[in-house]
Formats: sequence, C-alpha cells, structure tokens
Amino acid sequence: MSNPERMSDAEAHAAITNTILNYAEYVDGGEIELWAELFCRDAVFDEGRAITGRSAIEALLPKLLRLFTATAHNISNIRIQRTASDRANATSYVHAWHRKLDGTDFEFWGRYIDAFAFEDDEWRFSSRKVEQFGARGLEIEIDQVPRREPKVS
Repeated sequence: MSNPERMSDAEAHAAITNTILNYAEYVDGGEIELWAELFCRDAVFDEGRAITGRSAIEALLPKLLRLFTATAHNISNIRIQRTASDRANATSYVHAWHRKLDGTDFEFWGRYIDAFAFEDDEWRFSSRKVEQFGARGLEIEIDQVPRREPKVS
C-alpha cells in the first residue's frame, strides 16, 4: 500500500472493502492468523462481549470455529465514510450460514459497525461491532438492531 494521505477516496474505499471481504473469506477458510491480522494491534471486537487487542481477538476465533464444521459469510450493503486520511467508518450487512457439529444449520442476519485505521501499511479494523437482525437455529446473545419507527405524515 501507499501513504494514506496520497490515496484517493476511491483507493481507500477499495482497500477497506477488501479488508471487509477478507474477514469473511478468512473466517470461512479457518485462516486464523490472516483473520487476526485484519485488526489493529489495540482493536476492539464486540460480538456480544467486547474484547481488546489483536492477540485476544486471535484467540477467540478457534473457540468460535470449533462449534461448526462449516461456515459461509455473505457480505453486502457496504457503506464507507472516510473521516480522515488514515481513518474511516463503515457498515455492512452479513448473512452467515453455519453447519453445527450435530449436522443442523444455524443462520445469522446482522450488520457490522466498523471503524478503520491505516496501520502498518494496511487498512485494518480498529473496532468491529456485530449487531443482530435475526437468527435461526441457535440462541445467541448479540445486540439486537432496533427497528426504526416509520414516519407518519
């Protein structure tokens, strides 16, 4: 990569999108070290319980993955807002399928609320919060996304 001050917004958006998509690919591939490298050294990851630091985040993934024999994370609705030359915020939606150890399926619909920082020549998550729209096949405790009240004229 290059200096973030010389990056156009389009270049930054493409690199950040790549980080978001790599997250899903690395989880589904069980590539724990590559997944952890997507996070800043002092990042916060909140999937119902916030943990801080890349090493703690890296230790979390094997615990989650051992609950499933396969996963597929599909990412959509990516929106990125660059807030400084080396900072950005993003939201994206996720539909994740999981095959549990007993052969049954678990599905999750939600969104990611992300903050990014340019660290060590890469756009990395400085924080990632998972919010749930719905789930089927497993009781999980993740922040529920509140529904907006429709405007009545």
